[in-house]
Amino acid sequence: KHKGRTGKERGSKFYCSTCNVHCPNETTLQQHNSGKKHVGNVANVQRRDKHALSSVFVGNLPKLAQIRAKITEETGGCVEGTENDKLKSDLTAMFGSYGEIVKIIIDKKHGSYCIIEYKTPGMAQVALSEYQAGKIQLFYGRKLQIKSRTVTEIKPLCQIRTESELDKDNIVALLEEAEDDPICALNMVDAAISVSDKVRRQHQEASTRLQTQLNDNFPFYQIVLNLYGSAATGLALRDSDLDISLTVGKEKRLDRDDLIRVLKEKCTGVSHVHVIPAPGQGTITRFLDGISNTTFDILFNNRLGVANTALINTVLSYDVRIARFIRLVVYWRRVVLGARFPKQCTPSSYSITIMCLHFLQHRGVLPDFFQTSLITEHKMIYDLDCSFVTDISKLPPAPQDWSIPELLAGFWSYYGAEFNVETQVVSMRGGGVLEKSEVEETCRDTQHHYVTLFKPSPLAVQDPFVPTHNLTHNVSLECVVFFRDVCRSASSNWSKGAPLYTWMFSGISGNSAGISGDTSSLQGDGSSLQGDNNVSMEAEGEEEDGNKTP
Repeated sequence: KHKGRTGKERGSKFYCSTCNVHCPNETTLQQHNSGKKHVGNVANVQRRDKHALSSVFVGNLPKLAQIRAKITEETGGCVEGTENDKLKSDLTAMFGSYGEIVKIIIDKKHGSYCIIEYKTPGMAQVALSEYQAGKIQLFYGRKLQIKSRTVTEIKPLCQIRTESELDKDNIVALLEEAEDDPICALNMVDAAISVSDKVRRQHQEASTRLQTQLNDNFPFYQIVLNLYGSAATGLALRDSDLDISLTVGKEKRLDRDDLIRVLKEKCTGVSHVHVIPAPGQGTITRFLDGISNTTFDILFNNRLGVANTALINTVLSYDVRIARFIRLVVYWRRVVLGARFPKQCTPSSYSITIMCLHFLQHRGVLPDFFQTSLITEHKMIYDLDCSFVTDISKLPPAPQDWSIPELLAGFWSYYGAEFNVETQVVSMRGGGVLEKSEVEETCRDTQHHYVTLFKPSPLAVQDPFVPTHNLTHNVSLECVVFFRDVCRSASSNWSKGAPLYTWMFSGISGNSAGISGDTSSLQGDGSSLQGDNNVSMEAEGEEEDGNKTP
C-alpha cells in the first residue's frame, strides 16, 4: 500500500515508506528525503528491483541422486560435491540460449529451486515467454516451473538495527574504563547491551495495540497475542526481534493469508510484511512495527514457547543477578562464535540460556525447578508434562557468596574442561548431567506423536519440556571444538589475573593463544558424533525464501 520511493503523508503524520520513518512536519520530511540514509535506501531498492526484473525463478529441479547418476553415466564416476557445478553447467546450457546469464543461485537447503539472473530484464522476459508458450524442454526428465522473481517487502537499510552499541570495541572500552572493578565494569557492559525498561514497555504496548487491531478486523476469533522468548524474559540484547505466539478461540482457524492481508492493509504502523520458513516450527510471519521501531515474528499457537518463557521468568525471579550473567554470556557467545561461524552452526541464545542455568545448578547457585514434591500446578501441553515449581518461596534462598565475574570464570572452566561434550547432555532436569546413551535409549522407548528421536550432535542440550528434543542438533563439530577451546583460554586468562577484556574476548583474534581448533580430542570412536554435524545453508547471495527477493 505504501511503496512510494519518497516520503508521503500517512494519516496525520508525514511518513517515508521507503525508510519507514515518521516525520513531524513537511520540512523535516524534505530534509529526510535529501539525507544520506534515504538516498541510500532508495538506491538499494532500485538495485533490488533491477535484479528482480532481470531474473527468473526456476523450480522443480532434479534431485541430487539424479544429478549424480548423470555424472556417473557421462564420466564413469561421481566425486561428492560436484553436483552443483554440474547442475549450473546444465542450466547454463539450457537457459543461456535466451541471453547472457550473470549468475545462477541454487538453494543450498533443499536444492529444489534456483534463481537465474540475466544481464537485462528483456532476456528474462524471453525465458518467461518461452516457458509460457510451452517451448521449454524437459530437464532431467522433469517439467520445470518458471516464473518471474518477485520482490518481498523487508526491512530497509536504516531499519536494520545498527550494532554500534553492541560493537566489541565499545564494550572493550567499557571494560578498560573500570578495569580495577570487574563487577562495576560488567554492570556497565550489561547496561550497554540489554533492553531498557522503557523499550520493554513499548514492546508490550505494541503487542497490545496489535492484538486490539487484529480483533477489530477478526471480531469472532478471540485472538490473543503472547510475547515469548528473550524479549519476554528480559534476556534480549538491544537488536533482538520480538517473538509472539498467536492463538485463537476454540474451534476457530485463522488463515495465514488473511492475517497477512490485514497486517498490510488494516494495521497502523505495520510494514514490510513477509513470510519466512522456520524449520521445526512451521512458518513465521515477520513484519516491522514503525511506531515502536521493532521487528515482530508471529508464530501460530506456540504454546511450548510460551511455557518455556514462563519457566525462564520464574528461574530469573529467583535471583536478579542471574539475568545479568546470562545476558553477558549470550553477548560473549555472539562476539566469539559469530565472528567465525554462520549463525546456523552455533548454539542459539535459548540454548546458551539453558547451558547457563545447567551450570548454575551444577554449582549449587540454582535449585532444581522440577522437584515433583514442590510442584503445585500441573500443566500438560500436547501430552507433554510442562510442570515446574512456580512458587519460589518453597525453594531454599539463593546463596549470596558469588559474583558475576566468578560465575563467568566458572562457566568457562566448566564447559572448557569439566563437561564432557562427547558423552554428556546439558539438562535442567534433576540439576545433574545426563549421559547421551541414557537419553537416546529413553527416546527410543518413548511413544508420542509430538516427540522425535533425540538427534545426536557434538553438543547436546536437552529441551526442558521436550526431553527428546536436542536444542543444539544443528551445531557443527568445528564450532563445539572452538567453543571449548575459547572457554579454556578465557578461564586460563582469568586465573592469571589478566584484564577483563582479555579473558572475556579471548579467542576472537587471529593470534590468540590456546585456540588450536584440533578436533581429534572429540572424535572418540566417532559413534556419538556422527549426527547432524553439517548444517544446510540457504541459497547463496541475498535469497532466503524461494522466488522472493529480500
